[in-house]
Amino acid sequence: MLCPTKRLFVCINLYVYVNQVFELVYCSVAIVCMVDPDVDNLGSAYTNNSLLTRQNIPVSCHKHTTQTTRSPGQVLNWPKKTRGLLLGSFYWGYALTQIASSIAVTYFGPKRFLAMLIFMSSLATVLLPVISTWSSPFIVLLRIVAGAAQGGLWPTIFRFWSTWAPASERTTLLSFQSAGPSMGTIVSLIIGGLFCTFSLYDAIPFIFRHGWAHYFYLLGGLGIVWSVVWLILASDTPAINKYISPDEKEYIRACKAVEKIQDTNTKTPWSAMLRSQAFWCILLSMFFCDFGLYAIWAVVPEYMNEVLLFSIRENGLLSALPHVASFTAVISTGRLADYLIEKKYLKRVNARKLFHGIGTLGPAVCLLFISFLDCESRYLAVMLLTIGMASSGFMMSGGYMVNVGDFSGIHSGIIFGICNTVSCIGGFGAPVLTSIITKDKTTAQWKIAFMLYAASFLISAIVFSLFARGETEPWARDDVHDEKIKNDQEAGEELMEK
Repeated sequence: MLCPTKRLFVCINLYVYVNQVFELVYCSVAIVCMVDPDVDNLGSAYTNNSLLTRQNIPVSCHKHTTQTTRSPGQVLNWPKKTRGLLLGSFYWGYALTQIASSIAVTYFGPKRFLAMLIFMSSLATVLLPVISTWSSPFIVLLRIVAGAAQGGLWPTIFRFWSTWAPASERTTLLSFQSAGPSMGTIVSLIIGGLFCTFSLYDAIPFIFRHGWAHYFYLLGGLGIVWSVVWLILASDTPAINKYISPDEKEYIRACKAVEKIQDTNTKTPWSAMLRSQAFWCILLSMFFCDFGLYAIWAVVPEYMNEVLLFSIRENGLLSALPHVASFTAVISTGRLADYLIEKKYLKRVNARKLFHGIGTLGPAVCLLFISFLDCESRYLAVMLLTIGMASSGFMMSGGYMVNVGDFSGIHSGIIFGICNTVSCIGGFGAPVLTSIITKDKTTAQWKIAFMLYAASFLISAIVFSLFARGETEPWARDDVHDEKIKNDQEAGEELMEK
């Protein structure tokens, strides 16, 4: 059972993950309700009927196009290529700071560094509606700044839990927080879609006139408040936390001694780490898995709009269903992996492979089926997306996400920072590549895109099943001081304070 302080930090850290998805997903929703739907047709000779023919929309689906009339908030003229650029630019900054942040957090400590990151990204979120009518380079720059701040979140959180999370609770603790992306997506799609549907009088200044602007202000404001709360309640290690009980402190100290945790000031064993099979397994598995996930998070609202022909209100609600399923799966299966390992039904590495396999093969199969559907089977497509994202929850609760901490100890932040930097190629590549593939918004073009996403998940499943490792690697262990720490309480406390 989780101790009170760790339960508190799970709840607080959950917002970090939620906030990160707000930054990505809400923009994908907002773009649908901010941009004039006719912007891609300006200057063309196509009529409404000829456009329907050009997109190969079946006659039986033409009735759905009557729901796509322009709403009062759709006032910005960003063409499809610009939209793809804006969605992807977040990950340019995100990729730049992964490794640097994983090193910087060692010097600043996760408490202060995390507060600074959330504050910066939240400020960028608040400013986006203010500059939304400026030229696209300014908006791209702001998104890069937000991405750069968000790039340090995962390495910092992994560094935080390296001293706070005992191995027996690792899956449970991280699974709750890994549910954050799904929670953030649900809120962004459902509530964000509702904010999109209203606009105020023209006499109101533009930056306050439309509902989508108010949602950016809400998200950014919450992040700024969170930064203050985190600074008050958090601490870098259990030993210096003024809210932790002596029993809880001793429990964590004893667990970390058994795990042979290295001193937090231990130098990074770069050579051994970069030659490790476990490292390369995570890097490749994360890259291909995240490519598919980023694509689903970023482009599904456009798919709902262009192929399935759902209205803005329906778009938000139905786009959220897959993420509701993913959130439910992560929460319900988080403890299951720890239980299977604790009861010795499965070795740790086999449990990770099982969960990762379900979490990647499930979406791959569902996306493959979706590629053969069109607007005539639009509710079946939504159902398959829901099943696929529910399956991905297993990967988040017990797959590669948790496996990073299994083998890398206090170096997990750096490991995740490097691997997440590489996986960011999918973050900014998926939206841009999708905008190129689906330039005419046809079902056939979206079929190619979904097949690409499915193949990416499949490759991740194969790599992880062949090369994953489940125990602490030799370069991350402290065998020399293990016996001293295990039997000397003062030595253990000293280790936890560093």
